[in-house]
Amino acid sequence: MVKLIASWTAGLLLGLLYLYAVVAGIGNFVGLVGLSDALGTGLSGSGRLWLIVGIAMPLVVLAAALLVGRGRRAGSRILLLAAGVALVAAWQIDLMHVIPESSYFA
Repeated sequence: MVKLIASWTAGLLLGLLYLYAVVAGIGNFVGLVGLSDALGTGLSGSGRLWLIVGIAMPLVVLAAALLVGRGRRAGSRILLLAAGVALVAAWQIDLMHVIPESSYFA
């Protein structure tokens, strides 16, 4: 019973990290749209693409981790979810540092 509660708790916490990544992506999108309006410019096509990828990627990685982990033991599923969170975090940090902020604006 303790293992079941621990695995559900770990899965729920990892799910919340995925949710945080999606909410952060939406916040970035809304914030940059507001900033571009304040500057009197718009978002470029590539800027919109990167912002949409930042929203969609956590959802896609979560779905892939759940699909691959289907039918496996709880520990394997938790590891897959944790690896997915690490992938999403690395991707978001990479986007933040590799793509210049000026490329988001038209």
